[in-house]
Amino acid sequence: MDKKIAVIGAGATGLAAARTLAAGGFRVDVYEKDDYIGGLCVSLKTGGADVEKIYHHIFTSDSHIVGLAGELGLALSWKAPRDAFYAGGKIFPFTSPVDLLKFSHLPFIYRVTMGMLVLRAGLEKKIPEGVTAREWISAKAGRPVYEKVWKPLMESKFDADADDISAAWIWGKFKLRGSTRADKVGREMFGYMDGGFMLLLEALAKEIESYGGKVITSAEVKKLVKSIGGWEVCGNEYDCVLFTGPPASFANFADGFAGRDYEVKCLGVSYKANLCALLETRAPLSKYYWTTVADKTVPFVAVIEHTNMVDKKFYGGSNLVYLTRYLDASDPLYAAPDDEVRRLFVDGLKKIYPSFTEADCVSFTLTRSRYAQPVVRLGYRETIPEVRTPARGLYLSSMAQIYPEDRGMNYAVREGFRAAEIIKSDSIA
Repeated sequence: MDKKIAVIGAGATGLAAARTLAAGGFRVDVYEKDDYIGGLCVSLKTGGADVEKIYHHIFTSDSHIVGLAGELGLALSWKAPRDAFYAGGKIFPFTSPVDLLKFSHLPFIYRVTMGMLVLRAGLEKKIPEGVTAREWISAKAGRPVYEKVWKPLMESKFDADADDISAAWIWGKFKLRGSTRADKVGREMFGYMDGGFMLLLEALAKEIESYGGKVITSAEVKKLVKSIGGWEVCGNEYDCVLFTGPPASFANFADGFAGRDYEVKCLGVSYKANLCALLETRAPLSKYYWTTVADKTVPFVAVIEHTNMVDKKFYGGSNLVYLTRYLDASDPLYAAPDDEVRRLFVDGLKKIYPSFTEADCVSFTLTRSRYAQPVVRLGYRETIPEVRTPARGLYLSSMAQIYPEDRGMNYAVREGFRAAEIIKSDSIA
C-alpha cells in the first residue's frame, strides 16, 4: 500500500503497531520524543548486561508477548520463584495456597475465604462491574480480609482513590495470577527475556526499518497539524496518525481535531505516578523474588529482588532489587530530590530487614513515571476512549485502554496489534 502512517511513541505499543503495519505494506515512521526507544522498558548497564530501570516479568498466559518473542527469535526463561507478604512487622511466605493456610496475619477462617475468593475469581467469566473492590472483597471473603490484606495494598496503589476502585480491576489481577499456576497448588511461573526486554523493542525497531520504515528519536511532536490530504507531522505528510501516549497528552496533541466530546473523555482518564528505585545491594535481602508490603509506614508497596529470579552472574555478581511506590503526581515526594527518596526507601528496608544498613546499598537509581497506573474507578469501561477518534485517520492506543486486565507489556503489545488491525481495516474500507 502507498499509505503513510506516523506512529507517535516508541514504546511497546507503538513499535508493535508500527511493525505490524510496516509488515502489511504501509509506509511507517515512528516518532519518539526521547533520545532512546523503549518507553517504560528502558534499561541501563549493570555488570555489562542490560537491566530494566523499572521491573518487568511476564506470565505463562501472556500469549501476545510470548508469541512475538518467538517470531523474533528471542528466548524466554521461566522460573517459579518464591513470594512473600510483609504485614504486622513480619515476613510471611506467600508462594502457594499452603502458605495462605499458614498465614497467621488473618484468622484461619478468613485465610480459607480469601483462598476461595481467588480460586472462584479464576473460574468466573463474568466481570464484577458496578461494585467497588472494597465491597466485593468484603462481601465474598469477609471484611477482615479487605481491611488487613487488601486495603493497605489498594491505598499504596491508588492512595485516596482506593475505596473507589472497581472490583473489575482486582478480579483481573486474581484471574491472571491464577492462570500462571501449573496446577491449583503449584507455584506461579514468571518469565524473563534472556538479555532483557529491551532486546524485544530493539528487534521490533530493526524490523520496522527492514520494511522501509523509520524510527526517529529526539523528535517531540507537540501539536497535530491538519493538511489537505491528511496530517502533517514534523513537516511530513501522512494519511494516518497513531498516538500511543496517555489520553490526557493526546488531548493536548490533537488540539481540537478529535472533537470536544472525545477530548473531554481523554482528559477524564486519571493516572497515578510511580517512583521505581533500582538498587544494587551487597547481599540478597531475602530468598524471595516478590515481597508485597502491606504496611502504610513503609514508603513502598513491594520489594522485587530481581536476582532471586535471574541469576546475578548475568550482572557481574550484583544483587539487584527494585522498590516501587505509586502516588499522585501532586504529592511532594514525586518531585523530591533523589537523595531524599533514597533515604526514605533505605529506612523502609531497614524496617523490613533489620540487619540492612545504609552501607549495604551500593547504588540507587530512581525512575519517575508520570503516567504509570490508570485509576480504574466504577464505570471505567464507559470512560475508555475508542481507538478510532472522530477525526478520520487519527487514532489513539494507550495503557488506559487495557481493560479489564491491568497494564503490562503483554497487553501493551496486544493493544498495538489491535490498533494496527483497526487502521488496516479502515484503510481497506
